[in-house]
Amino acid sequence: MPGDRREQVFVSSTYLDLREERQSVIQALLIAGCIPAGMELFPAGNDEKWRLIQRVINECDYYVLVIGGKYGSLDPATELSYTEMEFDYAESIEKPIMAFLHGAPGKLTGDQIELDKERREKLDAFRTKVEASRVVKYWNTPAELPGHVALALMETRDHYPAEGWVRASQAMTPEVRTELAELRAKVAELTQEAQAKATSTAFLEGIDELAQGEDEYEVKMLFQGYRKDQLREDGQLREMFTSPGTWWMILSSTWNEILQTVGPTLLHEASEPEIRRALDAWVDSRAAEVSENYHADFGKRTSKISVGDEVVSDIIVQLFAIGVIARGDKKRAVNNTAKYWRLTPLGEDQMMKLRAIRRG
Repeated sequence: MPGDRREQVFVSSTYLDLREERQSVIQALLIAGCIPAGMELFPAGNDEKWRLIQRVINECDYYVLVIGGKYGSLDPATELSYTEMEFDYAESIEKPIMAFLHGAPGKLTGDQIELDKERREKLDAFRTKVEASRVVKYWNTPAELPGHVALALMETRDHYPAEGWVRASQAMTPEVRTELAELRAKVAELTQEAQAKATSTAFLEGIDELAQGEDEYEVKMLFQGYRKDQLREDGQLREMFTSPGTWWMILSSTWNEILQTVGPTLLHEASEPEIRRALDAWVDSRAAEVSENYHADFGKRTSKISVGDEVVSDIIVQLFAIGVIARGDKKRAVNNTAKYWRLTPLGEDQMMKLRAIRRG
């Protein structure tokens, strides 16, 4: 037997006449590294006791039966002894059984034998049933039992290897730890998905009146450049550029276009500065459109077009309100105080529909 595993063994016998024999069997099992279990653990006979006995037999790996010269106390309902009922139950669930019968029950005397004729007949029938159903070993003195039990246990272990019990610390093998970590990660992922779905559902119930989809949003853009003025000289119009300054412009967009812009950044969570950079790159890419619209008023610009703090806040709040983004929940360093956001399942679905390339 591996040193880190112990089999549990149920010891079944009459009690008062076989105290010494039971002690010999239990001692042998302990030396062999087993965990004995028996009727000493149970309360007085009643229905609860029998259910407890069945549960303990279920949990045991092996079953040991010791029969002497007495049949034992009877169950009122079945008129069978508890020892015979235990044997029948162990056999019915195909528990590996080791049976030890007294070799000369006729030589027993005094309080070791059954004086009642009916009980003697039940004991004889019980012995015959056990002998007919399996190989048994016979004993005559308590001193013989430990050797018989040790040999029988060795054979049973070879033919019926048992699961046994191990210490909790030994049960946590590297493989088990890895599997447990994977299961915990899966549980966390499923929990996050469930919470996201619940959040999305709650949002969906109240977003009909909020701007979304193809509804328009005016994006304020900031850049540095020269403003173009016209001055009259000698009755002629002359264009000139003033000194450089900081100017605002307006870009008309939709919430779908904004989601298309920031969605890829949010697939694996993004900080607010990262969201700002995605928006800045987007509005700067549309500088030609903006310059054309404002050509009459502005000349060349000296900086990239970017969005203001108010625009970033408005976009995050609106996308959160319509349920397409949620707060990030990945673990980060304690000194990382940035605010993170991620797409919800609803946001992922909408973003994929907007950005995925279609056939043709």
